[in-house]
Amino acid sequence: MTLLHWLEVGFLYPGDIIVKKLGVTIEEDGGILRSFINMCVWGIITGTTAFYVFI
Repeated sequence: MTLLHWLEVGFLYPGDIIVKKLGVTIEEDGGILRSFINMCVWGIITGTTAFYVFI
């Protein structure tokens, strides 16, 4: 497996976990819930990191 594949899997992991826990299939979700969860998780991580680095 390539590095890009591992980055993709790692980036999408939080949303995949939540969708699986809720029992929502890919056809039902269409990626909206997974994208929202990923945006929230990575936004918090990036924002927190930026806060500590630049302040």
